Amino acid sequence: MSSYETLKSVEKTLDVVRILNAEPFSRVKMLAQKTGIPKPTLVRILETLVALGYVKKVDRLSGYCITDKVLALSAGYHGLPSILTGIQARADQITAEFQWPASIATLDGDAMIVRYSTIPQSPLAHIHSTINRRLSLTHRAHGRAYLAFCPKAEQTHLLKVLAKAKNLSVADLAGIKQELTQVSANKFARRAPDLQGQTSTLAVPVWVENRLVATLGVTFFKNAVPDPIHLVNALMVQG
Repeated sequence: MSSYETLKSVEKTLDVVRILNAEPFSRVKMLAQKTGIPKPTLVRILETLVALGYVKKVDRLSGYCITDKVLALSAGYHGLPSILTGIQARADQITAEFQWPASIATLDGDAMIVRYSTIPQSPLAHIHSTINRRLSLTHRAHGRAYLAFCPKAEQTHLLKVLAKAKNLSVADLAGIKQELTQVSANKFARRAPDLQGQTSTLAVPVWVENRLVATLGVTFFKNAVPDPIHLVNALMVQG
């Protein structure tokens, strides 16, 4: 916990940059709805970012977009841990072969976080970006894959954390455990069907020296891939 009170102006600016980064173009009205920032303040933030070169005002209809100058902000970040470079190459191969976007996620407290995505390489991606998106351990494919295959002691701990945080009932936990048993039997996980109805995600565990370190997934449109067994097989090939 920080010993200083956070600067609200910095929080607001980063919120704006984060949302701009997730969309090709963003209008002031949409940004105001998503951030809760009053429009006059929002416009000042946007115009400041424009003046600094990190944001471009496209036109009155389209609104704003980020510029390539934001890439400089990641210059000190050297990507995935070296332990995952091999699986990053596999994610790239899956997208090259099947066109669908693939992703790698790692555990982040009580959720999974997307660490790598091939969305920029995929002509079939349905959203602009998923990097740093937090994913539910119980409803998302990445989360289910991790929770089903992590060591029993870790699984028990994570379920206790989730039960307390989300006020889960005994019946809720029983349903989750039943789903995890099915995932273990199938050797892959699928996103809960009630989430984002047009698309689905499959995910499998990533092992390094018999240790679960991440999950690898692929997202596709359900009507285009009624039987995704070939995608499951592709995810399984990690060597």
